[in-house]
Amino acid sequence: MAVQERLDVQRYLRAGYRLVGKHSAVAICRWTRAALRGERLCYKSWYGIQSHRCVQMTPVLNFCDFSCRFCWRMHQPGRFKIPVGWRWDGPDEIIDGSIIAQRLLLVGFKGNPQVSRERFLEAMFPRHFTMSLDGEPTLYPLLPELIKRVKERNMTAFLVTNGSIPVRLEQLVKKDAQPTNLYVSVYGPSEEVFNYTADPRVPRAWEMVQRSLELLDKFNESRTVIRFTMVKGLNMVDPEGYASLVKLGNPMFVELKGYTWVGESQKRLPITAMPTQEEILKFAGEISKLTGYQVKLTDEKSRVVLLVRDEDAWERNLKMREEWFKTVEKLDEQWKKKVQDFAMEEHGYRMLVY
Repeated sequence: MAVQERLDVQRYLRAGYRLVGKHSAVAICRWTRAALRGERLCYKSWYGIQSHRCVQMTPVLNFCDFSCRFCWRMHQPGRFKIPVGWRWDGPDEIIDGSIIAQRLLLVGFKGNPQVSRERFLEAMFPRHFTMSLDGEPTLYPLLPELIKRVKERNMTAFLVTNGSIPVRLEQLVKKDAQPTNLYVSVYGPSEEVFNYTADPRVPRAWEMVQRSLELLDKFNESRTVIRFTMVKGLNMVDPEGYASLVKLGNPMFVELKGYTWVGESQKRLPITAMPTQEEILKFAGEISKLTGYQVKLTDEKSRVVLLVRDEDAWERNLKMREEWFKTVEKLDEQWKKKVQDFAMEEHGYRMLVY
């Protein structure tokens, strides 16, 4: 069974997705477009991400074990149960297909007068995979192999998980497949608020999330991040509860991200559920007082507040950024010798390892 046989494909295509294989997809975010035009980058530039070189993808399109009330994604039939006997694509199939899909989505920028030749060529040779577009990535059973292959192919990997499958995180450690950044998104400060907000479709979800947080200390090669999505009138309560989760996970960073009233979530929540940047900052201050984590950076456009565990964690992040930029500079020299004027027919389907 392929993607086309289980989904209303046209809805995804109209939303700007490119489908990859049986169960993966790529879509371009606003920051990729902005970066191509020489404008500002996504707030993830804090971690060294160049938005025009970022592949926003999922290996599990329309497969998720939560039905979050604030989720903007399309919840089509079959989302909450993987079919018996489902056959999964291999990691290299997904990576190759995602790179081609990214190029097809962006190749039209070649003629845009706002896009420099250098930026365009860099976008055609992405250096980063963000596994967060849709669904719960840890449902993909070959996730350790996928992350390893992404990194072996000279790209960084961000994994964003709801923490419901801690056994998959254990596999990442055991198989030496730690992502560059590991995000665990937690949707409430207590079991009651969490269950109402996330509407999990699996048993003992709160217990599994806590187990995932306990595993964060094992990811000594990754930047570890706990993300709290703040929704007014829903889960933006009980800073003491959130502080307890931070202490449990002991991540390098905590991100508070404001809910945005877009997509499917508009059917479930009012626009007043969106907190202001000032409200998020105030809530972050409460968590800071209770944990010792310090507010380090804010991004008003994305309504994000970043807390850092200590200066050692921040210095480690800066060192990782610096080393990565040096590596990218050397790696890019190789394809730049071969590509003067990118064309899909000549390069887009063939130069997939670079």
